[in-house]
Amino acid sequence: MKKVKLIATLGALAMVAGAVTGCGPKGDTVRLGLHLNFGAGAGYSAIAQGYFEEEGITIDQQTGDGPSLAAALVSGQIDVSFMGNGVAWNYFTEREEIKLVALDNLTNDDKLIASKQGKGKDLTAESSLTDLADALRGAKVVFDQNATPKSFWNNLLSTINADLDDSQDIWWQDIDGNQLPAGLASYDEANKINVSQATNANVGVAMQRHEYDFCVAFAPVSSNLINDSNNFTMVASTLTHMPDSYTPSTWAVNAKWLENNEETFKKFMRGLVKGMNFRRDNPVQSEKDVESLTNGTFTATGAVDIAKWLGAEEQLEILGNGDAMKYVQNIRNSQTSDQMSDSVTAEKAANFSYLEEACKELVK
Repeated sequence: MKKVKLIATLGALAMVAGAVTGCGPKGDTVRLGLHLNFGAGAGYSAIAQGYFEEEGITIDQQTGDGPSLAAALVSGQIDVSFMGNGVAWNYFTEREEIKLVALDNLTNDDKLIASKQGKGKDLTAESSLTDLADALRGAKVVFDQNATPKSFWNNLLSTINADLDDSQDIWWQDIDGNQLPAGLASYDEANKINVSQATNANVGVAMQRHEYDFCVAFAPVSSNLINDSNNFTMVASTLTHMPDSYTPSTWAVNAKWLENNEETFKKFMRGLVKGMNFRRDNPVQSEKDVESLTNGTFTATGAVDIAKWLGAEEQLEILGNGDAMKYVQNIRNSQTSDQMSDSVTAEKAANFSYLEEACKELVK
């Protein structure tokens, strides 16, 4: 019970004020946005294993990249979507078109990788924050600023700078011209890092050509580079240098659609949590589900080790001990868009009540 289509490029629609209709199809059809990655595997497995069908839900599956799907969700062209942290600033705008309704995983996917021919050639995963700062000053770095590496990068620099004197703080300038991390006492040119933009796939190509000292990449590019140990080495990850900075991927719903289709959404959440449980317990088969439903356009094999995959029990644990909201605050702290509103707090952006209800029903 699914239809499949591809969202090509909807970036131009991204944040048009007043564009949200939120109406969507009535009844038990959900237009679902899925990224071409294993992060969205819970959604793919919920479709492939028939969990949405068990709940009486028809899925209109639409695949695409993060910015395109975020734009479609905000504008009401889809109802629910997997959301990477690169576009998570959409949760915190004054218009509040979308709501954060579930955390997906605790990922260690993004990695800072050094070329052994560049400024980081002597670094290892055990290198200190000061050693990282010394190697990064003046270095050439490449990553996808429209995806999760940007959040990882900003968190890493903030963590490094917390160990340094103000006069030594390292910084960079993004594709929008923002000097980051924000709020430094000064932006000394001697401490600047030269960052370039490239898609994740092209990051791998550029590093193989030895055009950069460092990159931030995620699977499968990160794994391919790290496996080429003669030329590259992983020198920092969330796990090695900033374990308190996890910024999980999430699931989002169009707020207007939710208002008009609450019972349908409850059914959807039960199906999604079943998919989360399946991916946690059967990761290899979940990889195959992703590859099957993307018609071979994405290779998921080898992605299962990049994160802790949450199921119903794990979701209830982090909801109960407060970690879930701490992670939402981490997401908010990692965002830099000037379209964010100070009045939209983490507590206001997230509504975990539907997730909690579905999890409790499934662990009875």
